[in-house]
Amino acid sequence: MRFLLSIPGYTRTIPMGRFVEKALQELGHEVVVFNYERNSQLERAREKMGFKRFLKYKNRQLLELVEATKPDVFFTLYGKNHDADTVRELKRRGLPTICWWLDDPISLAHKYIEPSLYDFFFSNSRGTAAVYRHYEVKEPHYLPVGIDPAIHRPVEGAEQLYDIVFAGDWHPTRERVLLELTRHHRLTIIGPWKRRIPEDSPLRPFFLQVGYFTPTEMALLFNQARIVLNVHQWYQRWSYGINPRLFEASGCRAFQISDAKEEIPALYTPNEEIVLYEDARQLSELCTHYLARPEERARIAEQAYARTLREHTYQHRMQELLRVCGLDG
Repeated sequence: MRFLLSIPGYTRTIPMGRFVEKALQELGHEVVVFNYERNSQLERAREKMGFKRFLKYKNRQLLELVEATKPDVFFTLYGKNHDADTVRELKRRGLPTICWWLDDPISLAHKYIEPSLYDFFFSNSRGTAAVYRHYEVKEPHYLPVGIDPAIHRPVEGAEQLYDIVFAGDWHPTRERVLLELTRHHRLTIIGPWKRRIPEDSPLRPFFLQVGYFTPTEMALLFNQARIVLNVHQWYQRWSYGINPRLFEASGCRAFQISDAKEEIPALYTPNEEIVLYEDARQLSELCTHYLARPEERARIAEQAYARTLREHTYQHRMQELLRVCGLDG
């Protein structure tokens, strides 16, 4: 089966598109990729044309690519670059249309696209299904992200150099949680926070890298961590919705402490494959407890790693997506 896969050019720390393309190929499908990478020529064109004209230009390019490559299926991540007329035209040409939205619950799809236009709409959050039904999506499907075992993996010979590692974008909630934790523990942080925190922020000494990081850089750091700390951007705002770090840390066989989300117990067994906190005020005590117990950390991390390889790779996700869409036959 030939997929036309549309990938946004703006994802940096979470380049799921590459993983989706690879997983589909590993399952035996042909993948034609549209809008694959950021590049200077594309950025200059957008600046010169203006955003609206640029999007029309990109959608014309997409339809030209459809004509040239004759795909069997159109599959987009996010779908922000494709207007309603383009999606309707793809459907008119007989292509099943699939959208996988990956910003829930913090940024809902209906603010940017018409999710009901797609034949199949998937979200990374189980808790947003009612919202999408309200916006006339007949059957919103829950599909979390996963790992690429070639990237998110244990690194042979890596030493645990850092007590507590956090990798991710800036958010005021994350800043507050990490600031409180530095009162009792030494952290190691990577992420694009440079323009978000003041020069004299108490967090600055804890940054190993103040900027965007690659999946490989993140995976190495997770291998070097005694504890990987996960703080969802929507901590204390929504009780549902899960981010990529949940799986990526476990894929690196790292011990992880995460804020609790409704979806997690079905993915990882609490206290056996992951440790959860309801309130960040528990974090200092939890970190002290597990830093003193390397064997317990190793046992939990090993069990999470085994579960991840069994159930949470991008191949698993694409198999489920194909099954739901009736394309696995």
